Amino acid sequence: MDIIYRTAKLDDYTEVNKILGESLELHANALPSMFDNQMAVLSPEQYQATLYYATIDILVAQYRNQIIGASVVELKYNPPTTLAPLSYTAYIQYFGVKKGFQNYGVGKGLFSATKQWAVQKGANDLQLTVWAFNEKARAFYESLGLKNLSYLMTTSLQP
Repeated sequence: MDIIYRTAKLDDYTEVNKILGESLELHANALPSMFDNQMAVLSPEQYQATLYYATIDILVAQYRNQIIGASVVELKYNPPTTLAPLSYTAYIQYFGVKKGFQNYGVGKGLFSATKQWAVQKGANDLQLTVWAFNEKARAFYESLGLKNLSYLMTTSLQP
């Protein structure tokens, strides 16, 4: 497959949101109290703003004339401490490959493009959140060399 990895354009909005929507649906099915799959992942205004910020980008995987993967990545500032100098972390907010194109290396290529973006922006590391139910995503990221950094734990306070 000849796949092009590039920065998203304004007219990619609908296709990008469909891909991110597939991921949202997975999350909403597993955690319906936290995710609403009836909403657009990014509103048109959010999408447009994202394209113009210097510290956030949407990278896409394009096969022929079709967007088949999307990565929304942001550069975050880490203030200096007594133990560490000023640094930047690239944080993947959303990442997804269109159903039907998974397990063909599209995700690996898109992740590689995302890492390259982070390096070009001066990031020291790359982070993302994987929900505990999503074992497939965790295995994918571990296969790319990512390691678990922390556990976020929760309990409901509602009766």
